[in-house]
Amino acid sequence: MTCEELRLEYDAYALGIAERLEREELEAHLARGCNACTQGIAKARSTVAALSDMVAPVDPPSRLRRQILARVAPCVNGAWLPWATSAAFALALAISVLRPPVVAPVSPELARMEQAMAILRDSVTQDVSFGEPAARGRVFVSPARGFVLIAAHLPKLAAGKTFQMWVIPAKGNPISAGTFESEADASAIHLRAGPVEGAAAVAVTVEPAGGSPQPTATPFIVTKL
Repeated sequence: MTCEELRLEYDAYALGIAERLEREELEAHLARGCNACTQGIAKARSTVAALSDMVAPVDPPSRLRRQILARVAPCVNGAWLPWATSAAFALALAISVLRPPVVAPVSPELARMEQAMAILRDSVTQDVSFGEPAARGRVFVSPARGFVLIAAHLPKLAAGKTFQMWVIPAKGNPISAGTFESEADASAIHLRAGPVEGAAAVAVTVEPAGGSPQPTATPFIVTKL
């Protein structure tokens, strides 16, 4: 198989869920020092690591463990693979295990997960980290596909408040990129699908529930692109 044919398998390989044929082909490319595949898999592993770092591990139910091991990820010496509790694995799991038959309608949740993976695997996606006093994390930005925000240590929201993301263009007013809330551990993953060409930065503010047409508070996250 050629590098171009294997390019879309980099994420699956980094997650440990590539099919046997593709996995063996990629390992053969790596063994002979293929520059394209080496760089592609390195980027995919970096993305997986970034996703994993932002989300606290959880113990999956034993029933889910059996289903996953039976269908996509053989265990190693009977041990539950450590990356199986990461956000990246959860994303891949939803696509690999929960994917409906071709003739079945795709659920909105699955569609958004596939949009997120498309952003992460885009060859021109920017990976920008931030470490504001109130939060830390990364933004993955694809000019044509959108962005994925992964944040931790978010501030606690007061009643009637929500987080709102903004795309800051080089010229003009901020553009709302949707509202979101954090998990109990103060982490969050937020997806905004669609072109973000011409964006100079992304920002997050605390707004009234339901969001605002324009920011009403000073952003506590500002990430230049």
